[in-house]
Amino acid sequence: MDKHDFSTFKQPAEETSVDSTTRYEPDPLIGSLLDRRYLVQRKLGHGGFGAVYLASDEKMMSRPVVVKALLDERISSEWSVRKFKQEMEALARVDHPSIVGIFDSGQLDNGKPFLVMQYVDGSSLRVLIKPEGMDLSRAANIIRQTGRALSAAHDRGILHRDLKPENIMVQTLSDGEEQVKVIDFGVAKIKNSVLSSSTVGEQTVGTVLYMSPEQLKAEPMTAASDVYCFAVMTYEMLTGRRPNNPDSAFQLLEMQRAGVRIKPRDLRPNLSPAAEAILLKALSFNPKERYEKAREFGDALSTALLGEIDDPSEVTRVEGAKSPVESTLETAHVLFTDIVGYTKLLIDQQTDCLRKLQEIVSATEEFRRPRKQTDLIRVPTGDGMALAFFDDPEAPVRCAMQISQAMRQSSCGFNLRMGIHSGLVYHIADINMNLNIAGGGINLAQRVMECADGGHIIVSKRVADDLAQLARWSDYLHDLGEVEVKHDLRVHVFNFYGDDFGNAATPSRVPELATPLPIYKRKAAIAAMALVLMLLVGGVVWMVLNPNAKPQAPPRESALPIGPEQSLTYWLTVQKMRNQKPEGEPIESAGDNIFGNGWRFRFNLRLAQPGALYLINLGPGEEGVEEYNILFPIPQDGQPLPLDKVLDATLAAGQTVQLPRTKWYRFVDKTGAEKIWVIWSAAPLAALNKIFEEAARNKDAPGVITNPEHIAQIQTLQKKYYEAPPESQTDKATKLTLVKGRGEVLVNLIQLSHEAY
Repeated sequence: MDKHDFSTFKQPAEETSVDSTTRYEPDPLIGSLLDRRYLVQRKLGHGGFGAVYLASDEKMMSRPVVVKALLDERISSEWSVRKFKQEMEALARVDHPSIVGIFDSGQLDNGKPFLVMQYVDGSSLRVLIKPEGMDLSRAANIIRQTGRALSAAHDRGILHRDLKPENIMVQTLSDGEEQVKVIDFGVAKIKNSVLSSSTVGEQTVGTVLYMSPEQLKAEPMTAASDVYCFAVMTYEMLTGRRPNNPDSAFQLLEMQRAGVRIKPRDLRPNLSPAAEAILLKALSFNPKERYEKAREFGDALSTALLGEIDDPSEVTRVEGAKSPVESTLETAHVLFTDIVGYTKLLIDQQTDCLRKLQEIVSATEEFRRPRKQTDLIRVPTGDGMALAFFDDPEAPVRCAMQISQAMRQSSCGFNLRMGIHSGLVYHIADINMNLNIAGGGINLAQRVMECADGGHIIVSKRVADDLAQLARWSDYLHDLGEVEVKHDLRVHVFNFYGDDFGNAATPSRVPELATPLPIYKRKAAIAAMALVLMLLVGGVVWMVLNPNAKPQAPPRESALPIGPEQSLTYWLTVQKMRNQKPEGEPIESAGDNIFGNGWRFRFNLRLAQPGALYLINLGPGEEGVEEYNILFPIPQDGQPLPLDKVLDATLAAGQTVQLPRTKWYRFVDKTGAEKIWVIWSAAPLAALNKIFEEAARNKDAPGVITNPEHIAQIQTLQKKYYEAPPESQTDKATKLTLVKGRGEVLVNLIQLSHEAY
């Protein structure tokens, strides 16, 4: 969501009143023009040895750049000055797309050195790491790029020595791909440095929690030392925590010596054995037992995260193989189609069916979506076709759904079956020198499709695991279990269908069972059965150990109060946009659609009972860090908040709120999901009132919650009341979504997905 567009109370700085008692210490660099070229605009933060500023290159059409200057308090340290200059040398030595570039260097008026670097418009890896671990495909892409960047630096005789999530930036390019940038070479070690050696002794540098054992012991370091730091960071990416959490550097060294106690798969069960083995090898205490090259580790782990291989030795073998066109392995999201009964048709009938299929597929919105040529490869298969998407794991799912809907509406005269799988492939040139693909990814997609009958859309477990995390797809996934296919191979598949697409019938190759549950309900049922079984076994054991005891009901007061049922209803008023102009009349939506980037909308909410309502938007801020922006309550019509005004969050039963009142919210132009937190309370929450009032008076960023203590309070509230999320029910007929829960406080997260149309 574009916060500049929806903040109805944001005013220009000169119109905002400032408390006369507030005092500021101006930064002398801000507003200055360095070397008559670089206009310093604002301070971004601190690096290892310098203050970092955003500036514009006035000789290059005001191109944004980053200026890093040595801190005043460190200018007297000979070692610090040398390391600052060595960062310039390190960045000048390496030219790699995943390492931040250096443009220029110079001196300030007071003699302090500064350097000018590439500005990365993205987020740090720290922001992207989730408590449960990152999405595996996204992590694999970042790991592969980081490993190759580090190897490029190592090949030039440079050790980074301070690898951590804060020093990895991830930038989204115009085509939606993510580009890694390794930053902050402030403590890098440079072999054969052009700078004169210093008489000042070398110091132990880096961030302790990510250091290698030899770094902690101040022993000589090699590329394997960076590999260890890289592996610590990777462990955190995949599991949400570091492999060791010591109280001191000495304790950390002993933990490292003992080996990784909590294996990655203990925290992330869906990691393959191959991925775990590769990661543990990189975390070996002895540098000689690790991977020699960061690229070797990154490529191997990325392959294991994306592929179907369970044997680490098999990963190494596949990575070492060369394709006919010397292409590296990539993950393809493959839709495999097949005309049912094709071989029984006459030749002219076969030709007619293939022509109609091509017309249906080429007319789908997903097929026609603008993309690079290499992002969609079409492979004719004789009795159908395979579509390999490389830009979006949801693309084959959307395409299959659109094909199925078109098949239902047309009288094409044949049945089609479809299978979807994501896996490793490599590019090859066929006999006609046309671009083609081969590998396990497309082969397994065909095996998945062979589980289907006419009208079915069958997906592999790999695809289902990814889709099940998204509310827009999870209800359409139905677990079919393992099915035996060719070559005695068994694949775990899911039936993907809805009211207007797919085939709800159980495929003939699957043993007839009860009607399969959607994936998330099946998991809940299994968990419930396990709980019942555990209680029964516990009861039997208790009776055996206490034959004379009489079972007693637990004290009534031990039961937690459930509280009264509360509910609210929300919907969206959406205005489609094309070329920044409205397209058609506004439409109503329950919020479960996939909207278009740049579309505008209003958020409507109605309470079933009186209470206090608070709405917060969580989204990326100007520097990539997530920001909490208040949506309601806010001052009427965007007027500045008087100091004696108290925000009124109370609403009556049946009262409807439409936000914003006079403007529109706007989805940003990058594919993603907007997060809106809804907090309802039977009575106003004094703590939230105080937080919202302070945010409304925030002179630098009106409406943005910047106080760390306030953010922590909100996060505590979310964790407490959203641990068991309320029930959401979407009525497609009325275009309304009903949220129901129990208790005096109701907290719900609404995610609005949007992408390029």
